[in-house]
Amino acid sequence: MANANSSQTGVMGTYDAADVTSVVDGNVLFGFQSGDFVTWEWDNDKTSADGDSYGTFVLSKNNKNSGSVTFNLNQESPCNKVFADLANTNGEFAIDVRSDNEHVYGAHASVVRVPSGQNGDAAQVRSWQVKVLNLEYERLDSMPS
Repeated sequence: MANANSSQTGVMGTYDAADVTSVVDGNVLFGFQSGDFVTWEWDNDKTSADGDSYGTFVLSKNNKNSGSVTFNLNQESPCNKVFADLANTNGEFAIDVRSDNEHVYGAHASVVRVPSGQNGDAAQVRSWQVKVLNLEYERLDSMPS
């Protein structure tokens, strides 16, 4: 059997940031800050374990799947207006983030707050945090056979 890290397995894939598409309220976003331009995180664990003193455990499934998605835009990005308008109207909207092999999305999202800002020698980041109810994740590729 081949070692999973050997030359026999070949390359896992090639990541290309240009293949990532972020859509908020029907608007394709652009003008991101260098680095991590979108991040996501769930609010709760999928399961929890509760054990007694004898070492008997119960796994409890958690069906709460809300989460946060943060879009890091350059302060000069015209897409800041999309978020500002949604924040100022307390609008509800859909988000969809897709790469070649991952898909994160939700139909019910809202801007948490207008981001903090600063001005300096260079253009700065505007980190728009979005709360998403029923945040979904799917993996789009498959294991090699």
